[in-house]
Amino acid sequence: MDLIETFIVFSGAFLGLIGVAMMFIASIVALFKIDEADDYYGEGKLGGGKSDFKGLPFSLSRMTWYGMAIMFSRTKYVKNHYGHELAQIAANDPPRRLERLLVWLFAPWFILVMASMMLGGLLMLFPEA
Repeated sequence: MDLIETFIVFSGAFLGLIGVAMMFIASIVALFKIDEADDYYGEGKLGGGKSDFKGLPFSLSRMTWYGMAIMFSRTKYVKNHYGHELAQIAANDPPRRLERLLVWLFAPWFILVMASMMLGGLLMLFPEA
């Protein structure tokens, strides 16, 4: 195994472990904060038709979606597709603590796990010796 492959393996494993650890924490927090997040961020297309399902996979996925939308709200794509909803959310004035929770806990676990999977896929490009 070359040095590059070793680096990719360890960095992918590290990102995956951190992402999964954050996912467990986020899944517990999501059960208690989903109602508050739906009140502020469940507007129009962004809310996806607020569901009455409050269980674990539903609340975690919605909270992650809200966090990703907030994190990337300054990009052209999100402004074009969700500009009206983001303006409504800003008018509701959501609490800063909830916004920070969504941006720093719910969006990063998804990004870290996806980065870990991409690094694992990158290993397939290296030929076996």
